[in-house]
Amino acid sequence: DIRYSVKELCQRMASPTSTDWHRLKKLCRYLRGRPQVVQRRSRVEDDAIVVYVDSDWAGCKETRRSTSGGALFAYGMCVKVWSTTQGVAARNSGEAELYAANKGMTEALGLQQMCKDVGVDLKVVTRTDSDACRGTCRRVGLGRLKHLEVEDLWAQQVVRSGRIALERVDGVVNPADLMTKYLPRNEIDQQDRKSTRLNS
Repeated sequence: DIRYSVKELCQRMASPTSTDWHRLKKLCRYLRGRPQVVQRRSRVEDDAIVVYVDSDWAGCKETRRSTSGGALFAYGMCVKVWSTTQGVAARNSGEAELYAANKGMTEALGLQQMCKDVGVDLKVVTRTDSDACRGTCRRVGLGRLKHLEVEDLWAQQVVRSGRIALERVDGVVNPADLMTKYLPRNEIDQQDRKSTRLNS
């Protein structure tokens, strides 16, 4: 729940402003009201690594770069989360979501290979709330997205080959949404309750 805030604060560490100090104090006040972390086990999928991905589009007001957010689950437990600023400015929300999906698929395949090294074979399922991203991953070739680099379309190959299953998830219960933008505390709590009901 604080991953995005920490990412934004870390980017300002070299030359913080008074606004950054205000944001840091606000984060500390939030943590003061959350003295412990409780991780709940969601619906168990023993044979799959499930990665939730999301992105905002042009969220940074200075660079207009987007943020990729993700949450990686295995055996019903969250094993990794991330919030990273994308390296290029996406021209539309579908492109930003594709970059976020690429990041999530890469992380999931890395965990899958590590599990294989110890004799555990798990499939990979990627869940996103973006119809544009799923459409791009399921088509063949660039289509009208000629401005995209070919290397960014490797997701099409892994989805088509069956190495990764691509599924839709509603945005209100997508845990990766927490890693892409500031959310009020009541919305964080509401999303947590909805996600628990969905996965139980």
